[in-house]
Amino acid sequence: MQFDWKSYFIFTSKEQKGIIVLGCILSLSLLLHFLLPASSSNADRFSNANNKSKALFYFDPNLLDSLQGFQLGLSRKQMTTLYHYREKGGRFQKKEDLLKWYGLSENQANTLLPWVRIQSKDSIAYNKQNRRASWGKYAPEKIDINNSNASEWIQITGLPAYKVKRILTYQKWTGGLTSIQGLKKVYGITAFDFEMIRPFLKYEPNKSKKMAYQTMRFEDWMALGIFDERAVWRILKLRKEQQGRLTWSEIVIAFDLTESEAMVLKKRTNLSN
Repeated sequence: MQFDWKSYFIFTSKEQKGIIVLGCILSLSLLLHFLLPASSSNADRFSNANNKSKALFYFDPNLLDSLQGFQLGLSRKQMTTLYHYREKGGRFQKKEDLLKWYGLSENQANTLLPWVRIQSKDSIAYNKQNRRASWGKYAPEKIDINNSNASEWIQITGLPAYKVKRILTYQKWTGGLTSIQGLKKVYGITAFDFEMIRPFLKYEPNKSKKMAYQTMRFEDWMALGIFDERAVWRILKLRKEQQGRLTWSEIVIAFDLTESEAMVLKKRTNLSN
């Protein structure tokens, strides 16, 4: 039986039209790619097209953080290289080692060399506190990890929107973060992400912090003083059946709470209406 390869190139009129339309779309996409200039992301707060320092100050490249790097005129890519080098155990032994920093131009290195001060390992702990104090005048606006919206997170930290969404979802689920270190538990926030955004964050304890109903234990519900043991077991069962989705009004109606009991529930938990 002879193989007829020409039959694979015979198309109906509809298929021919589809191929033509697809070809036009691909051609237009390529044309736009070459005609339109590539736009840089506003979220990248650490990039610097001219690599010009905003401020010069003494620093140790073994301790340099993203905020200081930004003020020195270093780009996000250069800081990424530095973090990866240090994560692998790399260390600058003398200031001339700055010339070996991959991605750092010779002009940048020569500008920064007079300001490099390599600290001994014994003095690092002591100088960390002094470094934070002397750096205060350069500090930009910081955001409260529990009281900031998505646009503030993106603008101040430079994180992409999808990672900010994960942070806010985790924050809502837990009823609020208890420390800046808690961000490490958010899915998708890498160790590098955390190091880059940490200088732009602050944590202010809230004395009237509400409990997260999604994670409240039997003892927590009993501590509210408005439910007996049987009611608490019913709430826990209801929460499990509804996969953690409960509302304040639902519980008020289901357990026929008084006005004062309903207000206690609203003030001490993060249940939404």
